[in-house]
Parts: sequence; structure tokens; C-alpha cells
Amino acid sequence: MGIENIQAIKTRISQIENRISYQGPQINTPQMPNMPNATPINFGELMKYKANMFEGTPNGVNSLQNFAPSESSAASMVKPLAQNTGDSCGQTSVAMCINAVTGKSLIDNDINAKYGYQLLNALNAESQSANVTWKDGGEVNKNCWPLIEQKVNNEGLPVIVALNGPEFSPSGRGHIVTITKVEGNTVHFADPATGTMRTTTKEAMNNAPSHPDGNFIFYGTKQAALPPMMSPNNFNPYMMLSQMK
Repeated sequence: MGIENIQAIKTRISQIENRISYQGPQINTPQMPNMPNATPINFGELMKYKANMFEGTPNGVNSLQNFAPSESSAASMVKPLAQNTGDSCGQTSVAMCINAVTGKSLIDNDINAKYGYQLLNALNAESQSANVTWKDGGEVNKNCWPLIEQKVNNEGLPVIVALNGPEFSPSGRGHIVTITKVEGNTVHFADPATGTMRTTTKEAMNNAPSHPDGNFIFYGTKQAALPPMMSPNNFNPYMMLSQMK
């Protein structure tokens, strides 16, 4: 390779690395010298592609829902646990969900020691290794069941719900359980109060009195695992181009 070609390559690399912008001339123009045998690209378009991939736009990875559906329900993943204190049902449910998606072996005491009663924070922090994020889905009502069924039956992701009333909390202080499967009107759930699987109905949950914190729903979403070269921190336009040719 001649000295001129080597210099052209160095110039091209320097210009690309220093023009992280949507402005500027198209690569392989008189303002940006051509590199031998290179595919002409517009760097602005390349950066817009990167933005779409990593910044939560409709085409981005962050917007993907139900990315990796499971072949089985959450019932095959969740191992029931019994709560160790009278008020650790939420922490026990969190531990069951984390264990199901990550393979860890946490219990309520572990969650309490690290996160206290910050249940959603615990779910998200401990599920990072499995690329699962958790959200508050609002109140338990008749409109929530398509979401719950999609999660537990199709994606293999358990769902946490908070309820109250004689069937779920005889004391009236509220109770938190983990739904693992829905069959028609029948709801299967892991009950921290007994450390066993139980069943109830959709109507029973819909009509349950309110938990002191509201009859909330916590559900998870499996995100795409990015290859190293596609990570936002490791974005490499040269590798991108080689894959696009």
C-alpha cells in the first residue's frame, strides 16, 4: 500500500472520529477524501441509525416489548417461598421473582437487608443480569388481565400483585403474592404466607379490598441483550459498515 493511501486512511479515521455530529459533508466527498475501496456513507445517517438503536425511539432496542417470549409459563420457573416475618410478604414475592428470572437463591431477609421495602428498586437492581426490567402496572382490575396473562403464560415472567381481604389477608393488613399462571378464570399464585402454590379467580382479585399501598401490579419485561460491538459505549462505525456490506 502506497504512502498516499496510508495517509488517506489516517485522514479518514481522524475525520470520522472527530465529527460526531449530524452536520458536515458526506464522507467520500471532496471535503472528505475517499478511502480506497470504501463504501460511500453519510455519517449523519449513520449517527441517526445509532440514535434509533440506543435512545428509545420506536425502532430502538429500548422500545422492544416481549422480546424473548418463553416456551413455558412462569409456573415452571417460580419456586414458592415462605415469608420469615409477618410483614415480609412483599420481599418474599420479590425474592421469588428475582430467583425465577436470574437463577439466584434469595429470600426475604436478603431483600430486606439490602433494599428494605423498596420492592421495585430491588426487582430492577437484582434482575439486571437477566436483562429484565420491572414496572408498576397500576391497580388490579378487570382490564389488567391481558397484560398479566401475556407475562405469566407467554413470556414466563411472574407478576406481583398486592391485595387485601379475608381470602388474601385475614388480618386486613394487606398481602402481596406472585402470580405464576392464568387458566381461563383460574389464577395460580405463590403465596408467601404458606410457602405454597394456591389458586383463586380473577373476580376474587378484582374485587379484593385495597392493600394499604393500593392493589398494585409489578410486571417484568425482557430486553434484548446487545452484542458487545452494538453497545452504546462501544459503538464502532467501522464494524457497523463491515456488517452492512
